Amino acid sequence: MIESQTELPAQETAPAAIWARGRQVVASLQSQVKARVRGLPGTRGAQLVKNIGPLFSGPVQRILAQANFVQIFGRVGASLGDGSQINRLALHLVVFLLAVGVVSISQVSIPQIDFLLPTPTPAPELGTHTVTTQTSYRGGNRVISNSSTLFQAPVPHTTIPDRNRMEIITYTVQANDNVWAIAQGFGLKPETILWANPDLEKSPDLLHVGQVLTILPVDGVYHTVQQGDTVEKLAKTYQTTVDKITSFALNGLTQPYLLLPGQKLVIPDGRKQIVVPQQNYYPMTIVGNAPKDALKGSGRFAWPTQGYLSQRYWSGHPAIDIASRTGTPIVAADDGYVLMAGRDTFGYGNQVVIDHGNGYKTRYAHLQTILVKAGDSVKKNQKIGTMGCTGRCTGPHLHFEVIYDGVRRNPLSFLP
Repeated sequence: MIESQTELPAQETAPAAIWARGRQVVASLQSQVKARVRGLPGTRGAQLVKNIGPLFSGPVQRILAQANFVQIFGRVGASLGDGSQINRLALHLVVFLLAVGVVSISQVSIPQIDFLLPTPTPAPELGTHTVTTQTSYRGGNRVISNSSTLFQAPVPHTTIPDRNRMEIITYTVQANDNVWAIAQGFGLKPETILWANPDLEKSPDLLHVGQVLTILPVDGVYHTVQQGDTVEKLAKTYQTTVDKITSFALNGLTQPYLLLPGQKLVIPDGRKQIVVPQQNYYPMTIVGNAPKDALKGSGRFAWPTQGYLSQRYWSGHPAIDIASRTGTPIVAADDGYVLMAGRDTFGYGNQVVIDHGNGYKTRYAHLQTILVKAGDSVKKNQKIGTMGCTGRCTGPHLHFEVIYDGVRRNPLSFLP
């Protein structure tokens, strides 16, 4: 009997020591959490300590303090008679209670901490350029207003059409329209607009307000069947496949694919060769000779005006259009002399052509006013006129061309 009384306290010593160690672990955890929380900026750290502090002195400590595990282990040990079993059980319970503490912590509502990031600033060397939003013809306000300096900007994404349109529709030209912008609004290539409207195909710049255009649902050619046409012939002529023509539901073709003169067909992905007229007829334009002191250009061009890019360079429009308000200043893109100045009745309206003396020429068309005369020597960024809508146009803009050795090049390739 005396032996048994000496064995029980020995068995109780191990779990009691383990629970004491458990309290030490909890206290250490409490102090580390408080130390880290106090390091938070402002008053947030103190508030968080206030919320979390009672948790450690509350649920976890209460469980460890109030549970009389020493007596429990003593009774279990008396029945099992194995101290090692008691030790293992005690360790498991300590882990369990620590897990309960963690779960309790997760239930505490911790104030949110706002991490304020610095506002990015533009690099000084990039200037103050602003990206303009593309016009859409699918509804809403189609007018873009931007008085910042125009610049070449990448297109960040592709606009997906709202739905797949499978019918041919018409569109009435409005003020400030052009072929390129209309095509962009309907998700088509500008060439498709030309190939569906024969009157426009020969002179894309002769677009006028009120003109009614045929708009295809897909890129391609709108063909009127002639005597002797076959599906195979059309596929070869327009560089597409027979299957694309016959499988297009709107054509309504069934074998043996007999075509009738006057029948209208959509040729999906069809292509035609565009021949843009040189437009070198200037009946009212005064031509001058180079003065003795004529300046020569550097080959580094500047933007000729401010506004937004209303039409880009494409096969039917070997220039760019920059739109803004009537009266916006137009400046010379580089040093040179005025080769032509005056009105062109064909379509350019009031225009100025500058010869830069290095193989390059630049054209400035649709001007409201001309401030230089043929034969004048001009400097880069010198004001030569104001923006207007003379000649064939639907709204005030500058038609700007870069010509090298008689060939009109893409101005965007030369502008900064």
